[in-house]
Amino acid sequence: MLGRAIARLREDDRVVGLVVGGSLAHGAADHYSDVDLYVVVREGAFDGVLAERGTVAEAAGSQLFAFDVDPVPGGSTDRIVVYEGPDGFPIKFDLMYLKESDLGPAPKWAGCQVLKDAGGCVGAVVARSRGLAPPQPTTEELLALNQKFWTWCWYVFGKIIRGELWEALDGLHNIRSLAIVPLLDWAAERPHEGYRRLEGKLDPETASRVAATLSPLEPGALYAALRAEVGLFRGLRATVFGRHGLAFDPAPEETLEAEMDRRWAAR
Repeated sequence: MLGRAIARLREDDRVVGLVVGGSLAHGAADHYSDVDLYVVVREGAFDGVLAERGTVAEAAGSQLFAFDVDPVPGGSTDRIVVYEGPDGFPIKFDLMYLKESDLGPAPKWAGCQVLKDAGGCVGAVVARSRGLAPPQPTTEELLALNQKFWTWCWYVFGKIIRGELWEALDGLHNIRSLAIVPLLDWAAERPHEGYRRLEGKLDPETASRVAATLSPLEPGALYAALRAEVGLFRGLRATVFGRHGLAFDPAPEETLEAEMDRRWAAR
């Protein structure tokens, strides 16, 4: 199926590069692995090539499901497809289209396999991506995250107190996804990949502390999980902020935390 998709794109002069990424490129794919195909398109031809992404996807095989993902700034526009595999086993394809001008060295390109490189720029980017240090957050992003974290904590606490437990559970997950997991990666100076293979990246003590942020749908357990997130955030923040030489005023968070303690005790 990958070969059929490539055949539709290899002879297209508007396409300057084809790159296979992910576990397939690294020789670690199994039945449940995605097939990641990046399609690098010439400037000025992007809209035309993108308009034909459905035809390319249809040519690859029998589709079970498909949808498009809007890009983040400077990122790819993706066509996500689940195909019926040769043995009936569903196979997920990510067809990722990006402009030539958006192609630049990044850790995600390291180890990728280049299948088409019309001008040599794609191979050069992949080569320069080897050994590249993972991107780190800016000072502004870290300080903003600190502000957001405590605001989210107060929001979740209010949901617990009011008995809006599903919203509290969702809020805990958002804090974990948007604050705790990025800080785990930044503290370890590894690429931020969200929850991807997080089980294998954490030492036992850290894994236990992350697990403590999970909760059943019960007020006391939700509050304990929130407190676990606070403790974990503070420890990770100390590492990352210290590395960046950042200081902050602890008084506002101490005020908020004391009020949470007081109201929880008085509930």
